Amino acid sequence: MTKRFFFISLLGTLLSMTVFASIIKDGTLRADPDGSYIKIRWESDNETGVAKYVLERKAGLNGSFMTLTELAPKGNGSSYQFVDETVFRVSQTIYKYQVKVVFSDGQAPIYYGPITAIPRTSDVRRTWGSIKAMFR
Repeated sequence: MTKRFFFISLLGTLLSMTVFASIIKDGTLRADPDGSYIKIRWESDNETGVAKYVLERKAGLNGSFMTLTELAPKGNGSSYQFVDETVFRVSQTIYKYQVKVVFSDGQAPIYYGPITAIPRTSDVRRTWGSIKAMFR
């Protein structure tokens, strides 16, 4: 009886560790404005059962999230990066990003984020045409 109880307790502990293991390492999901783009990156922890990562973006405070890209898992401890080159077409916008983790067994997805990136106008590279347009 004691061995059976110990085995069941051990099995329950291992299962709960697997279910509640972090998929994206805490503190690694970042969105950094840099020049004419925003670089989104994160590091994985435990990718067991992950089918794909879906990176989503929302522009402004009231918009809805749209899919930017889907990335296949590369294995535990991997680094991921996506460069969003379309964000500076609209200035003075707050961008929010989130990562949706989709599982291969069909369980409900898990969301990480949202994180916010606010482009600085000094980061926007100006073309000669855009500079001339400011003085018209």
